Amino acid sequence: MFKPEEECAAHAVKTFTEFNTFFMHCSRRFQQVTGEKLGTAQRTEYDREFQDLCNRVDKHAFWANMLTSKVELVLQPNPAYRFEDFVTEKLGNEREIRHTYTEQLGICMLNAGSDMSSSDYGQALLIMGDYENRMGEAEHKMIKQAFIKFVKPFMDAAAKEGAINNERRTLTALRLDLDAAKNRVRAAKTADEMKELETFVDEAQKKFDEQYEICREVLEERDQANAEMVVHLEDLCEVQVEYFKAATELAQEMCSKVLNRPTKGKAPVRKRKDSSSDEE
Repeated sequence: MFKPEEECAAHAVKTFTEFNTFFMHCSRRFQQVTGEKLGTAQRTEYDREFQDLCNRVDKHAFWANMLTSKVELVLQPNPAYRFEDFVTEKLGNEREIRHTYTEQLGICMLNAGSDMSSSDYGQALLIMGDYENRMGEAEHKMIKQAFIKFVKPFMDAAAKEGAINNERRTLTALRLDLDAAKNRVRAAKTADEMKELETFVDEAQKKFDEQYEICREVLEERDQANAEMVVHLEDLCEVQVEYFKAATELAQEMCSKVLNRPTKGKAPVRKRKDSSSDEE
């Protein structure tokens, strides 16, 4: 049975051994990277098909992020609200429902028209305010649908990029271990030393090959999913067509109502003083 002092000593030795192993791995990886940069160390190259797969996934991730940010800019021009929505999404809550700028304009016109309802100007404001508010509601519907059908799917796909990048970083680390082991074999001075170091190469090669296949499978799955994302572009097109069609119809109807309002051309009735009474 170990005494507390012996247990502490054993734990310290284990910790030191693990740290020393980790440090040696990091040191060899750093030396390998430096050698590759200087052209003094050989490296294992990925096959062309794998490289093309990585490039396609990287390009899609880059442009997906750019497109999503631009669409969000169109849907919500206010940067403070966009940041608030971003934090809300990260916390797992639903976004706050706000009046669009068109709805705010409509509400303002309705309030102004109500305050001046006895005049032709006030009646025109009431008509326009009603239609601007309805166009704002159509815009609000478009924003909601565009987020659900386009922005959200792309955000969900971007959230999965972290796991893919972790697999690729692991592959890079194992590739550096493999190449460092190979370079140590090349630098061996005796046959016995070379034979001993070759066991490390075999072990590193096995780990690299296994991770290589894992990365390939993950990237192929991501590449296929990226190709299917085009359906969300189609959804965005349909959402915009529906909104602009509704907005155009409302705008034309608004214009007709304003131009043909019953109070148009009618001046407000004003009471005038009787001149004969003034003379008296």
